Amino acid sequence: MKHIISILLLLATIGCRQKGPAEVTGMVSPGEYSEYQLFLIDGDKRDSLSVENQTGLFSLQLDGDTSRIVTLMGVVGTGQNKWPFEQALYIEPGTKVELDIQFKNRRVEMAVDKKDRNNAALITYNRFYLDKSRSIWENPPVASELKNSMGEIYTRVNNVIEEFRPANMTESYLRIQAYLSFIQALDGVTYMYSRNGEVLPDGMNELVPPVYEVLDDPMASRFYNTNSFVFNYLKKERETPEEQIQLLKERFTVPSIVLSVSRLVLQSFVANYNYKNGFKEGLLRLKNMAAELGEEGEKLVKNFESKKYSMEGAALPDVMLEDVDGKMHKLTDFLGKYLYIDLWASWCGPCCQEVPYLQKLEKQLNNPMVEFISISLDTNKKAWKEKMKQLNMHGHQYIVTGDQFATMMNIKGIPHFLLYSKEGTLMQYKAERPSSGDRIRNVLVRLK
Repeated sequence: MKHIISILLLLATIGCRQKGPAEVTGMVSPGEYSEYQLFLIDGDKRDSLSVENQTGLFSLQLDGDTSRIVTLMGVVGTGQNKWPFEQALYIEPGTKVELDIQFKNRRVEMAVDKKDRNNAALITYNRFYLDKSRSIWENPPVASELKNSMGEIYTRVNNVIEEFRPANMTESYLRIQAYLSFIQALDGVTYMYSRNGEVLPDGMNELVPPVYEVLDDPMASRFYNTNSFVFNYLKKERETPEEQIQLLKERFTVPSIVLSVSRLVLQSFVANYNYKNGFKEGLLRLKNMAAELGEEGEKLVKNFESKKYSMEGAALPDVMLEDVDGKMHKLTDFLGKYLYIDLWASWCGPCCQEVPYLQKLEKQLNNPMVEFISISLDTNKKAWKEKMKQLNMHGHQYIVTGDQFATMMNIKGIPHFLLYSKEGTLMQYKAERPSSGDRIRNVLVRLK
């Protein structure tokens, strides 16, 4: 008898493990849209859905032995009439998801059998939110109605969950989606009100729970904007990056979220730090904060260290420059001369507008102690050469491919002009443009 029970249990176990692949099937009614593409994102895997032209039918098998949330994405239309959509779907091994998809008036109508309670819940809430957000954008509620209108974005999910009773995984996804949808809509409404010189009613943020009560969930990592919302919360609550990371660790327990948001905090620190004051202090702070990030932390530290080249008095950066003939040069080749350096690119309109002024300045200056150097940040050498020919650029013309040089110099935008001493130290990090006329000419003419 015991042997029989053991065999039955074994067979039952094998049966549970061999549910087989899931299948997503359905039909597309494109309406006025003759061109569209559908994709299914399952973790790191992306599959195209092939739809039969005549019938609109499609079918795709998904391997895997666990229940999970995948994303159906689409791009519909052409040219100016092209628009995207996405819809989360609950997948369970051995089952079939049958969808009815229709495109109409720049929106997708999607339906599923209500017996498929998980996907019915996901589709129902997503349709509600898209309709609600469009309504708010096209007809912004007056202040007296705003709380009720906005609050419904988050509270409606309770009705959906009550109606369909989805699995715990789906419920978790829906609650996070509703929360992020509310925050995103609130940002939009805040912008609309501020544009009109109005102020939002008090207590809007109190319509939803604190961010850490909702987003401290592994499911939240599926949403692209989770990390940025958590980061924004930290910035509002704490001033310094050290305090932000401390609060992050106190309020959040999901390792992937803690790691990703910590990275955002430190990237912001590196990008916005005032390198002219307290460079050593900032570097020490960063090393302490980045210690737990491993290789990523080391990259951030190196990135910070490279910014020392943007401080006045810094030495010339050690980068290789390529001329139009493919020969390599270094800025240190020009030691003994003052260097007025133009950082530009062929695709940069304002950069190209400065070129005639630069050529005029170089011609009129007549100071043998000053060398004019143009360094292109183009990634396309052909475009660089064609633009030089078009603008009749001459003299010391170089290109440095990749973003290493711009990163080292902490360049936020171009055109950007640098001025170095004849000893090879940075005199002016943001030198005047050639179009400034006498302002830059008077500086360069005095260099001896």
